[in-house]
Amino acid sequence: MAPIFPCLLPESRVFILLHICDMLRFILDMLRSRSPSTVAAYEDYFRYTSGRWLHDEQRQQRLRYQRFNVDALKCMAMKSVKADGVDSIYKLGEGRCNKAFRVQLTNGRQVIARLPTPLSGPQHLVTASEVATMRFLRERLGLNQVPRILSSSSRASETPVGAEFIIMDVADGIELHTVWPRMSMRQKIHLVHQWFSFESKIIDAFSGGGYGSLYYRKDIPVHLSRDVFLNGTKDDEFVLGPCTQQVGYWEDRYGSPTDIDLDRGPWADVSSYLASITNCERTWIAKYAKAPAPKFVAPWVPPPHLQIPEDHIALLNAYDKIAKYFIPRDERLNRPCFTLHDSNPGNIFLSREAFERDGTVEISAVIDWQHTAILPLYLTARIPRFINSADPAPGQKEEDFEKEQAYLQKAYHALYFETNKDVVWASALALNGNVNMTQRLPRTAQLCWAGGYPYLKRQLVRTMLEWQQIAEWQQIDGSAVECPISFSEQDVAQVPEDVRAWEMMEDARWDLEKRIGVEVDGWVEPEDFERALQTNNRLRDEWETSVKVDNVGVTDSDIEGVWPFAGNN
Repeated sequence: MAPIFPCLLPESRVFILLHICDMLRFILDMLRSRSPSTVAAYEDYFRYTSGRWLHDEQRQQRLRYQRFNVDALKCMAMKSVKADGVDSIYKLGEGRCNKAFRVQLTNGRQVIARLPTPLSGPQHLVTASEVATMRFLRERLGLNQVPRILSSSSRASETPVGAEFIIMDVADGIELHTVWPRMSMRQKIHLVHQWFSFESKIIDAFSGGGYGSLYYRKDIPVHLSRDVFLNGTKDDEFVLGPCTQQVGYWEDRYGSPTDIDLDRGPWADVSSYLASITNCERTWIAKYAKAPAPKFVAPWVPPPHLQIPEDHIALLNAYDKIAKYFIPRDERLNRPCFTLHDSNPGNIFLSREAFERDGTVEISAVIDWQHTAILPLYLTARIPRFINSADPAPGQKEEDFEKEQAYLQKAYHALYFETNKDVVWASALALNGNVNMTQRLPRTAQLCWAGGYPYLKRQLVRTMLEWQQIAEWQQIDGSAVECPISFSEQDVAQVPEDVRAWEMMEDARWDLEKRIGVEVDGWVEPEDFERALQTNNRLRDEWETSVKVDNVGVTDSDIEGVWPFAGNN
C-alpha cells in the first residue's frame, strides 16, 4: 500500500497521523459532550452548589452559573501536561467569582482548572489580567509560590471549552487556615517573616507608569494601555490596562451595569484615579438609585434620609473639591504598587513535608490573583489579612488573642521599617486600625451609596473644621486658600446622629443574620438551609405580629417587602 503522505519524511508522517488521531478523539469528545444525558450529569459543575440563599436565590444562582464543555476542558488539561487521558474531574471549590476543578490525569499528574463566573467582571479582561499577573510574579520576580499556568484562554469564543479558563499546577501543601489555630507564636512569627520575604518583592516591582491592572501587551488595545516601568526601564511585554478590581468598577453590588460609561483606567496619576472613584459612584447613583419611600422603617433598613440620591451626589461633588489636598506630597507614597488585599489564610499554603516533619513553616503556594490591581502605595499598604482577620483559637482568652494580634502586627511593621527594607510601606500601614484621612476618604467615597454616606460626610465636615491644620500638613497657605467646601451648623450637628443611626441599622441587620444563622445576602450552607428557612419564617411571623400590635393602623401592605429575607419567589 502506498504511503498516505509520499512526499514527507517518515517522522513527519508520524507526526501528522498523531495529530489527526488527536483531532478525531477531540471531535468524538465534542459529540459525546452534546448528549442530553451528559449535559445533565454535569449540571452541578455549571451551577453554584456550595450554598443556598433565603432571598432572591434564582438571581444569585444565575449570577454564578457558568456553562462550559466539560470534555473539552478535559482535553485542554490532557494537552497541558501531555497526558493521554483523564481519570477523574471534580469541583474542588467555588466562590462568587470562580469555580475550581481538580483534574486527575492518567499519567499520574493533577492540575487545577479555574473558570470565572459572570460575577467576576468583564469578559476577557479579568482572565487576561490574572494570567499576566501570575506569570509576571512567577517568571519576572521568581516567585515560585505562585502556581505555574499550563494553559489558558481569556476569550470564550476562541476555545472549544466555550468559556474562559486557566489550567495551572496544583497548589501543594496545607491550607494555612486549617493549622493556624494550633500554631505556636514562634511558628506564626516565622510565617510573618516568610510572608515578608514573598510580599516585599511584589510591592517593590514597579517604579512608574501609572495605575490599573497588568496585562500582556498583545491582549490590550493601544488606546487602553499604558507602559509600565521596572527599575526605571519600560517593559516590552507587559502593560497597564483597565482596572479589574471588584470594588466599584465591575462588581455586582449594583447589578454590574454595562450601559454606563465609567473611567476604568489605566490612569496616569493619582488625581485621575481618585476622580474615577467618584465618577463611578456618581454615575451609577444618577442613573439607577432611587430614594426609598417605605411605609414602615424597620431597624435593619437604611434610614430614608440617608438614601437620597441627590444628597449622595452632592457629597461626592464636595469630595472632588478637596481630593487633591489629600494626595501625599511625598511621591514615594504614590509609587505604583500591587494590591495584596486577598492575603487570607485560605489562599496561603504551607509545605506539608516541612510542617509535618518538625513544625517548620514554609510558604509553598499563594493562590487567587484574580482582580489584582496596581494602585498608589498609600492606598494599598495593609497588614496581611491572615493576621488582621484571624479568629481566636478555641479556648483562647480575648485578652491573650488581642496581645497576639498586636505583636504580630508590630513584627510585620518592624520587618519593613527597622530593617530599612521599605520604610515608606511601613509608614503607610494602619496599625491598630488607625486609618488616616488620606486613606479613609477614597474608601468611603467608593462605597457612598452602599454604606459610606454618613462616614464620608463625617470626614468632609472634619476637613472643613480642621482646614487650617490640614493646610499646614499639606504645606498649603491656609490663609490664602480657603476651604473649598462648607456645611451649615445644622449639617455639622446632624453628623453624629446620622453615624449612630447607620451603625444601629448595621448592628440590627447583623443581629438578625446571626439569629437566623445566615451570612450577607442570606447565604447559608446547603445542609443548614431548611433549619435557617424555618427560623427565618418563625422570626418573620413574630416580627409582623409585634409590629401590628405596637403600631395601630399598620397593615400587611405597609410592611410588605420590609423583611430582608422574604423568600425566593
